Amino acid sequence: MPTSKICDVEPFRYQATPQIGDSNASTGQINDQFLEDYLNRLREAICGDIQSIIDECCNGGPTPPGGVSTFLELTDTPASYSGAGGEFVKVKAAADGLEFVASTPSADVDGLTLDYSTSEQSTNRTWIGGATIYQKTINFGALPNTALKEVAHGITGLSRVVKMVGVSYDSSQWIPIPFVHRTTTTNQVQLAVNATNVRIWTGSNRTSYTDTYVTLWYLK
Repeated sequence: MPTSKICDVEPFRYQATPQIGDSNASTGQINDQFLEDYLNRLREAICGDIQSIIDECCNGGPTPPGGVSTFLELTDTPASYSGAGGEFVKVKAAADGLEFVASTPSADVDGLTLDYSTSEQSTNRTWIGGATIYQKTINFGALPNTALKEVAHGITGLSRVVKMVGVSYDSSQWIPIPFVHRTTTTNQVQLAVNATNVRIWTGSNRTSYTDTYVTLWYLK
């Protein structure tokens, strides 16, 4: 049980204090006796108050009238935890209570906290003006040989691409898409997106890069 350190202190005692009425007692000694009595009464009062607070806060004291002891007992919260394991608490859209929601974390625009998927998914983030930003990864396959190649992205109602990035592998190394070569412009790879397709141009034969994915962040 928690206790206050002040309650463990020995009572105040004035050493060899003559009793009041002693003919040998000086005025100063009698004042010391009064001080000792006063300090001990003060100590007892403080200890009693502190122990009452400890009992209330730390030793299972009574619940204040009208109080609750669990989250579910509140009047504006779900009535049960059943089926809500791993979910978060969220203020309802009507701002009139709390609810449990799925635990998918919000992603930044780079998708670093959102799983990549070839299916469209919301990032739970918004663009300027409040439009939802979506994310989708497209399996582009092999890069072309000195040509343009197009692969349908399958996005319905695409209104704006916020960001696009790709990566391609040729069994020995990965290169970013788009790719800028440090010396030879024909080795560069260009990336673009229109309403229906992901489009990649190569200035040289890049067919050895057979494993290519492009991720889009966009509005609808």
